[in-house]
Amino acid sequence: MKYIKVLGFQLKVDLDCDSKNEFAIFDDRFLKEMDRLKEIVSLKKPDVVALPEMCYYDEMFSYFRDISRECLVIAGSKYNDMVNQTAIFYRGTLHLVPKCNASGAEPMIRSIESCSVKDFLKNHLAERMFEVKGKKIVVLNCMEYYQNAYYIAREIDDLFGFVCICSNNNPKVFLEETKAIHNHREDIYTFMINCVSTYKGEDYGKGESYVFGPIQGHEKEWLSKEGIAMDDHCSSILKMNREPGYFYGEFTDKFSRFGRSDAYLNNPRNVEIKYFGKKEN
Repeated sequence: MKYIKVLGFQLKVDLDCDSKNEFAIFDDRFLKEMDRLKEIVSLKKPDVVALPEMCYYDEMFSYFRDISRECLVIAGSKYNDMVNQTAIFYRGTLHLVPKCNASGAEPMIRSIESCSVKDFLKNHLAERMFEVKGKKIVVLNCMEYYQNAYYIAREIDDLFGFVCICSNNNPKVFLEETKAIHNHREDIYTFMINCVSTYKGEDYGKGESYVFGPIQGHEKEWLSKEGIAMDDHCSSILKMNREPGYFYGEFTDKFSRFGRSDAYLNNPRNVEIKYFGKKEN
């Protein structure tokens, strides 16, 4: 059985903007997090690596390109010519995918055309879809998930799930949208990766990254005993707090609910949450 190993980094970053562009300020602490990222990727050997929105660091280009020959890398995003672009490395190639939907707080909202769900599904979905171990994964940037994921989940029957990167100061609103999606599709995943950020020196991005998807009741009990936090929703697998760190797990969409069944597969496997400020086991 093919499990997909997913590694999501909840990074801390300082943000600033003017009327046209938003940008990150990469300090020594962020660079140390990049060193930790390399160590953890080497240890876990994931199939998918994801960094939050606005966390793409150009100096990591060669590293991301090289590891993407073995895994899908969502390396964050950055502004380019007044548009937020998602940086996706796939099979050794960088894809810079312009963000289609934005909130009123983002500078790019003043310059982009409105993108309807119909337009997104017809003209923009294909460039966000990637294959990992034969499974379809859709990569979305923050408001793209909030506006479109509910409909994509109904459009693609063989969808493994979503990886969404965010710089979000209101993750609870996204969580409610995720619950609505997973109330109807219990066989797909949402990997939500949010940053912990400051904006002009004030707290902004609140972290609280999370994973939703098919999970057995027995595994919920085990994860709870191991101290893995989760929401009370039946599809909630894990949720992080507001500290920088990472989550990891191995996931399959071959789902059986009953522990007595011959077809039972433990899902998910090897789930963990680690925070950079604490000593790892």
